[in-house]
Amino acid sequence: MNAIIPHVVVKIFPFEGILYNKGKLKKLDKVFTPPYDVISPEGQDEFYKLHDFNYIRIILGKDFAGDGDYNNKYVRSAAFLDGWLRHRILTKDEKPAFYVYEQKFSLAGKKFSRIGFVGILRLEDMGRGKVFPHEETYSRAKLDRLQLMRATSANLESIFTIFSDPKNKLIKVLKKYMRNKPVIEATDQDKVKHRLWKIDKKPAITKIIKEMRDKTVFIADGHHRYEAALRFKNELKMKNTKFSEEEAYNHIMMYFTPIEDKGLAVLPIHRVLHNMPYFDPARFESDLERYFEVIPYKATKRTAARVRKKLLKDLAKKGLDNKHVFGMYLGQNRYFLLVLKDEDIVDEMAEEEKPKAWKHLDVTVLHYSVFDRILGIANDTEDKVSYVKGDEEAVDRVDNHNCQVAFFLNPTKLEEIISIASKLEKMPHKSTYFYPKLLSGLVLFKIVHGEKIKL
Repeated sequence: MNAIIPHVVVKIFPFEGILYNKGKLKKLDKVFTPPYDVISPEGQDEFYKLHDFNYIRIILGKDFAGDGDYNNKYVRSAAFLDGWLRHRILTKDEKPAFYVYEQKFSLAGKKFSRIGFVGILRLEDMGRGKVFPHEETYSRAKLDRLQLMRATSANLESIFTIFSDPKNKLIKVLKKYMRNKPVIEATDQDKVKHRLWKIDKKPAITKIIKEMRDKTVFIADGHHRYEAALRFKNELKMKNTKFSEEEAYNHIMMYFTPIEDKGLAVLPIHRVLHNMPYFDPARFESDLERYFEVIPYKATKRTAARVRKKLLKDLAKKGLDNKHVFGMYLGQNRYFLLVLKDEDIVDEMAEEEKPKAWKHLDVTVLHYSVFDRILGIANDTEDKVSYVKGDEEAVDRVDNHNCQVAFFLNPTKLEEIISIASKLEKMPHKSTYFYPKLLSGLVLFKIVHGEKIKL
């Protein structure tokens, strides 16, 4: 995994992080949020109510009537950030540091701990060096993050990346600092415990930089933000006739965690279709039989939860047998299991030049067979497909929020992610859900124009 492009090195650096001031705020649990892209409108409102200094005001501001070029959510985010810095709600560390980040959580009845660190990485075009993406992105989301970056001149949330550390060389360095008292400690609404430590001693910093030099880094979460940062850098580079690559805006804040970490959990992301006024459930069910064995699961309002649980259990079991299988909900307690009839269909449907590993992803099969061939919405998923983590939420959207159909998927395997990314290919949008999400607001990187980043 580490020798895809051996002559290129990863350049990471410690930085003077900006953190919430514990001397000013006593209830830190109430100021942090999940990443911006998993916060619903209802969740946004709740975070606004939770605390006057909740980070939601910076990463996901509200739109108001009368907003324009000089007064909008991005301008307000920048004003909050500047104001909180001025009043020392947020404070900047005096020395450059890496930040050890541990998350303790429970999943399927088991307890886990995931360890990594936060630093800044010198930007490079994805796939041309040692940084590899694995998912497609949407232009609307990239523009949103770019506008926020232009206004705030900051990396407000870490890009989530993975790398290989088979001998635990990096983890051993991090664990030494975990013996100290954390600088930040908070528990989120999912009862995940987040702890942050500071590494600002030169020997440890040098060791981390050296160990990371030859690593290949895969973006797990944050593709839109990374691409927005590249565009932001290119905009500023055009204005700088003496560009040297050491400029602060040529760097991005990243969280790095080993692929081998037992706390690296990948959950499925389910699909919910909407904005399809001419959708005919009966005809759709019939059309599915071209590619799938369509198995109904009988349910009533009283038994629906139990039937859905059995459907998801059967979905997981068949997935272990390397079957391409999906769960489906058509509303009115109508559940189905969809089992692909013939593996050869995958090669016929998918683009010829794509590698076999890409063609045989569950998300590829679903998008090509159902979204493209049957529904004809492959080029319109940004407006017609929503992505949700929970099966209950997917069902609720169909039953109560004018959505037409929900699809339940098995999680993408970690080895599939690495295989696809290593071949410079990208999975369809929202193919993976790394759990738990990184907590937004733990640390941020302010881009100071004119500042150089070097050791």
